[in-house]
Amino acid sequence: MKVKTTLCLMGLVFLLAQSYAQNQLPEGSPPNIIVILADDLGYGDVGGFYGGKAHTPNLNRLADEGMLFTDFHSNGAMCSPTRAALLTGRYQQRLGIEDPLPGDWQQKGVGAIKGIARENLHSTPTMADYLKKAGYTTAFFGKWHLGNHPEASPLNFGFDEFKGLTSGDGDYFTKLDRYGFPDWWHNEKLAFQEGYATDVITDNGIQFIKQNKKQPFFLYLAHLGVHFPWQSPADAHLETRKEGVDYTSSHPGPASKLGPHSPEEVPETLVSMIEALDRNVGKLLAYLKAEGLDQNTLLFFTSDNGQYLDYQGDTWPVVGSNGILRGEKSDLYEGGHRVPAIAWWPGRIPAGSRSSETLASFDLLPTFLELTEQSLPNPKGQDRLDGQSLLPILTAGSKMPDRSLFWRTPEAIAVRKGPWKLLEDRVNDSLALYHLGQDLAESRDLKSDYPEIVRELNFEKDRWEQEMDK
Repeated sequence: MKVKTTLCLMGLVFLLAQSYAQNQLPEGSPPNIIVILADDLGYGDVGGFYGGKAHTPNLNRLADEGMLFTDFHSNGAMCSPTRAALLTGRYQQRLGIEDPLPGDWQQKGVGAIKGIARENLHSTPTMADYLKKAGYTTAFFGKWHLGNHPEASPLNFGFDEFKGLTSGDGDYFTKLDRYGFPDWWHNEKLAFQEGYATDVITDNGIQFIKQNKKQPFFLYLAHLGVHFPWQSPADAHLETRKEGVDYTSSHPGPASKLGPHSPEEVPETLVSMIEALDRNVGKLLAYLKAEGLDQNTLLFFTSDNGQYLDYQGDTWPVVGSNGILRGEKSDLYEGGHRVPAIAWWPGRIPAGSRSSETLASFDLLPTFLELTEQSLPNPKGQDRLDGQSLLPILTAGSKMPDRSLFWRTPEAIAVRKGPWKLLEDRVNDSLALYHLGQDLAESRDLKSDYPEIVRELNFEKDRWEQEMDK
C-alpha cells in the first residue's frame, strides 16, 4: 500500500511539473508583461505601507513578493494625460493631451479632432506597437479615455483585442456613460458584458491569458475602479444609469454622475471599491501561479493620478485619501500625482524590496524596450522618449540617473529635481519651493531661503515649456 501511495504521489508530482513546464516559455524568452492601472487610487487609499483604511491583502502580498515604490508619480494629475504618457513613453504635452479628453463620443468629429487619433500621432509608436514588434500578443481591457471609438480605438494603437469603455467613466453595472449612452465595446462593436466592471475587466484578462499563455503576451488592464460613479459590488440593487438619461450633474440625486450614494456614504463605498480591486488582483495572481506563469511574468501596478479628498468642497466633503500628501486629483501638489506603485516578477525582483527613486508612468515603456532588447528611439528624433528604463532598479536595486521631471496642467506647472520641487500656481500667480525630503506634506515654502535654486528650476521649467510647445 505504501509503495502504491508513493508511486501515486510521484506521478502527481510529475504531472504537475509537466503542466508547469508546458506553460513556461523557452529559456531566455522575454517575460509576459501585465500593466494594471487603477483609476483615482490615492497614495493613502491602499492598506499596508500606504496606510489606507481598505483591507488590501493581495496588493500587500504583491509588495511583499516584489518591489514597492515610495516616490512613483503619474505623469498627469488627471486621467487622459497619464494614459497618453504611459503608452508612449513621452510627455503628454508632446501629444497635445494636457486635460481629460471629452467623453461625449456621440458628437460628430470629437474623437477625430480631440482624441489620440492615429493621423495626429503617426510617428508615435505605443507600448503595444513596440511589444508586437517583439513578438508579443497584446490586449487592452478596461477604460481607454484616449479618444473616442471608433476613430481612436485601441486596435489602431497596437492592441490585438479590446474590451471596455472609451469614455472617462461608466456605470459599473449597466456600462452606460454619463450621457446615458452604451459604452462597452468588443473591438469595433458595442458588446455589453454582465457584471461589476472591476470583475469583468479581470475576467477578460484571465481569458486572454488562457488563450495566449504559450507565447509572450502583453496585457494592459486599465480599471475603471475606483473612479466615480462610486458603486460597490453590492450596489446592483441601487439606482443605476438608464439609457437616454443625462448623468452629467454633480449634485446628489438620482441623475448624479457620482453614483447613487449620499455624500456621507461615499467613504465607506470607496473602501469597498478598493477592496474589490484588491480581490481582483488576487484572482489574477492566483491564476498566474496555478498555471505556472508567475516566474516569467512581470506585473506592474499603479494609478493614473491621486485621489479626490472632496468633490466640490462642501457638496461632497469626504471622498478618499492621499495620506500625508497635500492636494488631490487635478492638483500639482504631491497628492495629485504621487501614487501607489508595485512591481512583481518572482525570481527576478527581490522579494520585499523597496525603492525611493523618483519615477513616473512614462518610464515603463523604455523599461519594456530594454527588457525585450529593443533599441531606444533616436534621442533627437521625432519619436524620442522622455522616460528612462527602470529595469536596473527592478532587478539590481540601482539608482536612476539625475534628471528633472515636469508636470503641467492648464492651471499650474511643477518641476522636480532631486528633493527640490518648484510649483507655480498660474491661477493665483504664486510660486513656491519645497524640499520633499524634509517636508513631504509641502507645508513650508522655502523660495526666500534658496533663491538660486528657484532661479535654476525656473530656467529648466521655461526651457522645457519651450520644447513642449514647439
